[in-house]
Amino acid sequence: MPCFEDMFMKSRGKPIQYEGKTLVMGDDFPTHGATRFRLVFECCNGEWRQGVALRTNGSFCVFDRHISGNKGIVLWRDKVSDVVDFAVTAEAQVIDVKNVWDVGDGVMHSWHNGAAIIIEPVANGRRYRCNDGLADDDFDDIVFRLERFGN
Repeated sequence: MPCFEDMFMKSRGKPIQYEGKTLVMGDDFPTHGATRFRLVFECCNGEWRQGVALRTNGSFCVFDRHISGNKGIVLWRDKVSDVVDFAVTAEAQVIDVKNVWDVGDGVMHSWHNGAAIIIEPVANGRRYRCNDGLADDDFDDIVFRLERFGN
């Protein structure tokens, strides 16, 4: 099975091509001036605990809590509902998006071994088909959408 980590190391973290697909390590999701967002979990088929990590240059408001964008937020699939609405402050220009996983050791893992993401445009946002650290190429360990839905 492919080790996308080696491919990303050769590309110095830039997007890579694999079987006709563009793969990335993470994404800079543009806010386009929006301040309200929705993350929708579509499926989760990974062997390990799966989640999404978000960061921004502003701050987040999620679950009635204000959190520094530099600190970021992690939404673990087993701890939240299928749909999570959140807001960012107006100065946020992009939201850094990456998938994360926990193999059972309590450590948040990302960007290594088999990890890679396919990004697809959707109305008002993007769909992320993610591979975790297990070296396979099914890109269904966690699939989610990030959408802008107002100011």
